[in-house]
Amino acid sequence: MYNIVYYRDLVSAGVSTRVIRQAQECCMRRLCRGVYTVVLNCSNSAHRKIARFIDDPSWTELHSQKTRAQLRDDFSYQEQLRRLRVLSYSRYRSSDTVWGTSAALLHGIPLFGVKSGPIFVVHPTSGSRSTEIIRTVRTVDKADQCAFSHLVITRPIRTSLDLVRQEGQQAGFAAMEAVLRTSVLDVEGELNLRFGYPSWFRELARKQIVENWYPTITRLPTGHATARRMADSLNPVSESIAESFCSFDLHALQISGFEQQINIYDARGFVGRVDFVHEETQTIVEVDGIGKYLAEGREAMNRESDRHNRLLSLGYTVIRMRFKDLLHLNTFATKLYAQAPELRKFAGAVR
Repeated sequence: MYNIVYYRDLVSAGVSTRVIRQAQECCMRRLCRGVYTVVLNCSNSAHRKIARFIDDPSWTELHSQKTRAQLRDDFSYQEQLRRLRVLSYSRYRSSDTVWGTSAALLHGIPLFGVKSGPIFVVHPTSGSRSTEIIRTVRTVDKADQCAFSHLVITRPIRTSLDLVRQEGQQAGFAAMEAVLRTSVLDVEGELNLRFGYPSWFRELARKQIVENWYPTITRLPTGHATARRMADSLNPVSESIAESFCSFDLHALQISGFEQQINIYDARGFVGRVDFVHEETQTIVEVDGIGKYLAEGREAMNRESDRHNRLLSLGYTVIRMRFKDLLHLNTFATKLYAQAPELRKFAGAVR
């Protein structure tokens, strides 16, 4: 898959070092030291031997349809390259356990703003650092490990908890909510959540936190109290990393009374499901804004406009948070209180 080829295989096939270097500007991409992916069936006669390693035509077809600039700006594509790098790295040591952002990539846990960099592993006795890999001396309990392809990596719950330490509390919280939501959906299978979440959805999540998250937290080397407090604040109804970031900010401000993913009705019937609502102050916080409707055409925009007007007619203040508004607590709080100053009396001290 993905036309992965190693330097030794290229040399054995008669491809010179000079051609390998040239091909990286043409039909190959370097993933890490000595590991490449063939991305095009090149017409250059000097690269014909490289084309023999193509075993995944869909991968080359993707690259033939998009320019390098388009792929460079494609987040999902860049994430896939990073995932391939972790999987194809050839210098892992015995007893290495992939952890942190590298394990998150393999599990498909959403990340934001994490740039491409070294692979993160932990080892019980050996530590090292290079541009390719950072190996930290640390033990991971067997209960927090799982197999992924040929690798040993941290389980999803442990990975999300480790991200709190590695990437900060907001990123870790979003990862924790994503893992919790996925685990609940996996238990229940296919669900129609278009018109809301059943009460047992949150109850099942709470059960999983007690049975699965609490024991994992006790096995962390440090930060038990913080991890426990964050776990108790998790909500499985967050449908995006933006919602999780917003939820984290509201918890950080200690604003009581907000509910998430709530259906709103008026005299005409169902208005819509809103991201966050504070009924006592009639404040609604939406985190996706209207941008997502632009790609769906004018009809979708008109539906959103009608929904917005119906919410206003019910007396709600609707605050739209752009993603960048969620990244810094001061920015978030300033915008929130500027449009809904009555929320201040429901807020505690900033954590």
